[in-house]
Amino acid sequence: MRSLLFLATLLSTAVPLAFVRTHAAPSSDSCAAPATGQYLIVSQGLRGDQPLGRLQLEEWFPDGAVSGTRFLRVGRTYSETRYQGRWQSESDCGLSVTRDESGSASKVLLTSAGLPRYGLSDRTGDVVRERWIPQPDRRCDPETMNGSFLSQQSGTTFADSSWNANAVIQRESWTGWRMVGLAISSYDGIGEVAAYQGQFTQVDNCIGQIRQQDDRGVTYAYAAILRSDGLGYAYLQTQGDDLTVATVEKSLP
Repeated sequence: MRSLLFLATLLSTAVPLAFVRTHAAPSSDSCAAPATGQYLIVSQGLRGDQPLGRLQLEEWFPDGAVSGTRFLRVGRTYSETRYQGRWQSESDCGLSVTRDESGSASKVLLTSAGLPRYGLSDRTGDVVRERWIPQPDRRCDPETMNGSFLSQQSGTTFADSSWNANAVIQRESWTGWRMVGLAISSYDGIGEVAAYQGQFTQVDNCIGQIRQQDDRGVTYAYAAILRSDGLGYAYLQTQGDDLTVATVEKSLP
């Protein structure tokens, strides 16, 4: 029940970064001022020749200040840090976020409502895309997460001295902080089906840890950030030979 990073789309993100660094083409519509508040950021890509997965919970303030918590996996190396930074508009619908050494910089595009939606890492050597999700100012509690969830991922597994492709689809049900699920996987073209169960442990409101075990007895550890609106969560695998970063979405009627 392993999952991973989207390698197939990584090279395509290099072109948009070069575009943002130059002057954007004139647009027929405009965007509202950047919306301050808190955001969940899910990133995946490459740092040099190593796969990268990253979760961030970041807050923007009206004076341009930024603060956040970052969970990062590059290859087999995992780290957790807090950081500070600044956001600054660069065009009508684009901005940059500079962060201290622990955070790395981003180029970000806004929706017409001024919400950040997609970004790219601006660190030299990175080919990393970012998805930004608004995080309303609410408490995360067990009842918020009750329900069924679906996800699809593609990523990498380290085997035979190299990172190889895999893909996973999952369905799981939560009751309180506990979940049970089914994962259907393909590891370098070899299929696998596994049932699993696990539990979310709250650390700081919506930030926590997930521990799971599949029906073969294999255990998995993840850093996780719940969406405060209850519509899903994001997770990053913190150990093992699979590098997994993914969003899981609530299955609505």
